[in-house]
Amino acid sequence: VQADQVLFAGAHLFTPGEDVTAETSQGYVTSVGHSPTLGGWIGLAFLQNGRARLGEMVRHVDHLRDTDMLCEVVNPVFFDPEGARARG
Repeated sequence: VQADQVLFAGAHLFTPGEDVTAETSQGYVTSVGHSPTLGGWIGLAFLQNGRARLGEMVRHVDHLRDTDMLCEVVNPVFFDPEGARARG
């Protein structure tokens, strides 16, 4: 996601290049928030085989808000996974 693009909870996720239909939905976004540290939006989602898809791009589609963009699937603990900042 580019810094100026906003994610929306409730958007469905699709494999890029596939038709956007109820049958091809791979999951949906459950929550989103802006990260001042990263300077952009991050989201949590239920994604079919999500843990096996790290690094893959998925298509975020929300017809209600007229958005269609690519997002990268990342580990939910992607910022300071070792906890070095907390143990400072």
